[in-house]
Amino acid sequence: MSKLIEVLLGNLWTQRITFACMGLNLQSKKGKVLQTPVLYGIMFLATGFELCTVCAFMVQHRNQIVLCSEALMHGLQMISSLLKMAIFLAKSHDLVALIQLIQAPFMNRGDLGVSEWRSQNRWGQLMAAVYFMMCAGTSVSFLLMPVALTMIKYYSTGDFAPVSSFRVILPYDVTQPNIYAMDCCLMIFVLSFFCCSTTGVDTLYGWCALGLSSQYRRLGLQLKWVQKPSDFSGSDLGLSSFFAEHARLLKLVNHFNTSFMEIAFVEVLVICVLYCAVICQFIMPHTNQNFAFLGFFSMVVTTQLCIYLFGAEQVRLEAEGFSRQLYEVIPWQKLSPQHRRLLIFPLQRAQRETVLGAYFFELGRPLLVWIFRTAGSFTTLLNALYAKYETP
Repeated sequence: MSKLIEVLLGNLWTQRITFACMGLNLQSKKGKVLQTPVLYGIMFLATGFELCTVCAFMVQHRNQIVLCSEALMHGLQMISSLLKMAIFLAKSHDLVALIQLIQAPFMNRGDLGVSEWRSQNRWGQLMAAVYFMMCAGTSVSFLLMPVALTMIKYYSTGDFAPVSSFRVILPYDVTQPNIYAMDCCLMIFVLSFFCCSTTGVDTLYGWCALGLSSQYRRLGLQLKWVQKPSDFSGSDLGLSSFFAEHARLLKLVNHFNTSFMEIAFVEVLVICVLYCAVICQFIMPHTNQNFAFLGFFSMVVTTQLCIYLFGAEQVRLEAEGFSRQLYEVIPWQKLSPQHRRLLIFPLQRAQRETVLGAYFFELGRPLLVWIFRTAGSFTTLLNALYAKYETP
């Protein structure tokens, strides 16, 4: 049983499963991530089709704030999934290379910091599995609750009147049972794409952030090992390889920023309005509302936000702790003036703040506060408009 759990919590287990469900392979030896283009194309096109129907509904009901905000919630999540997967495929080569670079220092069991990395990785995979269950619960409740209500109504009254959680305008008549069944099959592809793309991309970002944090902790352990000898008369004080590792880690952080910048930017832009739309569904309820879906979806949106912002915050704090440790551990009082002048350059570079960004956004706790404030402002505005124009 323990071996099974160890396998399930192994490197990128959740990510590999979710990407494989969309026809992608993170560990392709040939460098080609897209393994099943037909499956991925069907999911992508089905989601794009449903997005068009949601937009048509929003245009037709643009004067009804509650219905429009509910459709906006679905539309924004589909836009987010489509954009993030398109960016992921465009940058798949860089992202696969990033995964390999993060894993490289921890490949052998006896390497420095391996136990710390494995502990972090197990915790990260456990959180990824929980996040996957949230996304799966969102998808299942979105589809099964309306189907169950439709069947109950049909068997109790004999009338086939489909219930839907989706605010859409479809080009076909779903009141016919065979067309309704076809529409449910189409929704399976759409909801699978939402579940797998959201889980895969978001948890991959969180896994990479944990990898960067572990590498900063590994540098701290390496610094302690370097400073064990008491002889500081050497020309490089035994720190040449250490600063080479630090330079490699700084390049890795830049690689991370370059690879995930567009994905994080889409996430920050979408999440403000998405949070507002979710809150509106609770404070401005209406009939035929799927509260099971809303509960799961609220947890997904909140967790999604925490993965990006707290992951970036953890990397920043680990880098800050390393820079403080670098100053405290090196015995400056025993060094010659020449050595002190040489070490001042890497020390100054280590003191510079490590930031994971998304173009003009800096991910971290301040951005989290800004997003909550912005979502709150949008919600207050919509609630005031609803009270003025739609409340009888």
